[in-house]
Amino acid sequence: MINENAPLPDDVFANLPGAAAVMSHAVSVDSERWQCALAARHLQPAEGKLGSGERHISVTRKEVFDLGDQERTAENAFQLLYYSLAWGLGTRAPRLHQRLDSLVAQEEKGGQLLLEAWTLVRDGAPTREAYGTLTSNRGAGRIPWLGPAFSTKFLYFAQGSAARPRHVILDQVVAKNLRPDAWPQAPTAGWWPETYERYSRLLDRWADEATERLETARRVRPDEIELTLFRRHRR
Repeated sequence: MINENAPLPDDVFANLPGAAAVMSHAVSVDSERWQCALAARHLQPAEGKLGSGERHISVTRKEVFDLGDQERTAENAFQLLYYSLAWGLGTRAPRLHQRLDSLVAQEEKGGQLLLEAWTLVRDGAPTREAYGTLTSNRGAGRIPWLGPAFSTKFLYFAQGSAARPRHVILDQVVAKNLRPDAWPQAPTAGWWPETYERYSRLLDRWADEATERLETARRVRPDEIELTLFRRHRR
């Protein structure tokens, strides 16, 4: 169980990157591999730099956020998913073929689920409701091979570039790094909707606590906490 009342760890506060660093946080991607994999399955092609066919491109959080600001259509939902996945998987893109095969198997249903989740996010629905659209009550992905960690990435970027994040990325690295302070037995394979909601509330509260401790006009974002947790213990 997540302890939502746990205090903000001092080392997390000391290493906050700032909003600009979060937005510019970039991942290298092989767009040629993506282009070939999508074409082989007759899936909607990737647009923008992910569809450029270049071997080495760099995708930032801001660029994926910008897709979350677009008109909410099934076609744009797939673009948002592609970029969320590409940013999360990086150059190696492990199990990319299995993930795309699962989309082929239920392309129409997958598009509907993505669009529904995106709409809930932008309409301000509770985090557990939007997360539960993509993930079952037991923490399994409703689209095979697109599990809870990638669900949180899609929801995170679906918020767009202007909003203060309510849905925050959760993956096995962040879960492990939370164990010493707020989540002693954090699972790393999947999280229930109620658990994800508690996690998002915790990071939102820590962001508010960090804002108070800074004693400046800057308001700390919850994804600054997430990125710091992801990098924790790596220094």
